[in-house]
Amino acid sequence: MSKVIVFGSHGKVGQNLIKLLALSDKYQATAVIRSPTQASTLRNLDEATANLNTSQLDMGSSSVDDLTKAIRGHNAVILTVGSAGKDLLKVDLDGVVKTFEASVQANVRRLILVSAVYAHDRVFGAATPLRDYYISKHYADRILKNEFRDALDFTILKPSRLTDGEGTGRIRILTGEQDVGLVDRKDVARAIFEILDEKSTFGKEYDFTSGDLDISDRRTWA
Repeated sequence: MSKVIVFGSHGKVGQNLIKLLALSDKYQATAVIRSPTQASTLRNLDEATANLNTSQLDMGSSSVDDLTKAIRGHNAVILTVGSAGKDLLKVDLDGVVKTFEASVQANVRRLILVSAVYAHDRVFGAATPLRDYYISKHYADRILKNEFRDALDFTILKPSRLTDGEGTGRIRILTGEQDVGLVDRKDVARAIFEILDEKSTFGKEYDFTSGDLDISDRRTWA
């Protein structure tokens, strides 16, 4: 059984992902939390949580060594963090980059980072109300691509504006400057789950929104 550690597990995408992992017979999930209260929330997601462990850690204030200890022994690292305007530099940028470094130190190659649609485009980010958020995402993505390409088997998922619907199980991969649309958080979690072991996604980034492509179809990610 593959062991997966999830940073940002208490967020809405993270909670949906933890439920998928915990109910799977393929994965043993570790949810990184900041308080015991968050652990209770996660365990209340579903009764079938035998495949779920928790690790209490604040990635914003933790050292690379602290993060390395938490990651060691896992097979994959997933980052769904989003501080929603609070501690952007500490968490979404510095905390995330420290986690890249810690993954390398822990000899864990597989890493999935959830970013934001068109985060590579400074002009797009500057035109949104979430400019500071986009700046953090832009540079975290850039550091991952430029400094860790050889050390990590990473995938960057860049969903469009998020909604809290039931999910459709279908997405559209965006190319160029298309209308970004909306995508459900459940579909983002499903995308992470489906590509976790998909080698064809290594070293790639995907801007996506809701659409008509089956998330579970490997051809969607080709």
